[in-house]
Amino acid sequence: MKPIERISMYLQFRNISPHAFEKKIKLSNGYYAKQLRNKGSVGSDILIKVHEHYTELNMLWVLTGEGNMIDQSRSLGIAQAEEFAYKYEVENIKLQNLQEDVEQLNTVIKDKEKIISLYELMLNQPENATPINTSSPNMF
Repeated sequence: MKPIERISMYLQFRNISPHAFEKKIKLSNGYYAKQLRNKGSVGSDILIKVHEHYTELNMLWVLTGEGNMIDQSRSLGIAQAEEFAYKYEVENIKLQNLQEDVEQLNTVIKDKEKIISLYELMLNQPENATPINTSSPNMF
């Protein structure tokens, strides 16, 4: 079995379409299918791209057929990274919600401070002073 056939097995295992594979490693459209159909050889430049983009794929297995298809040590690292990224996103959303809550609370505090200052102004107003009438249309 040739490396191109092993790559095909991996893509089927991961449910990755040939087009998505070609696009991800920047191959021209149809290159992979043509190589697979003709059981062509895969160049080192393409193998390097495959290794860079599909890190869990055991390259020794791709080249020789020895070992497991999935490199367990890399697979575990990928799973941990994905879990970390998910937790980061969740915590980031929580942080954004808390920041919005703080902004709303600051607005409420400012409003309450204005109300308090108006009450203080009314309390400190001399008794013989004319009360402030805001309902009169012609104040001047």
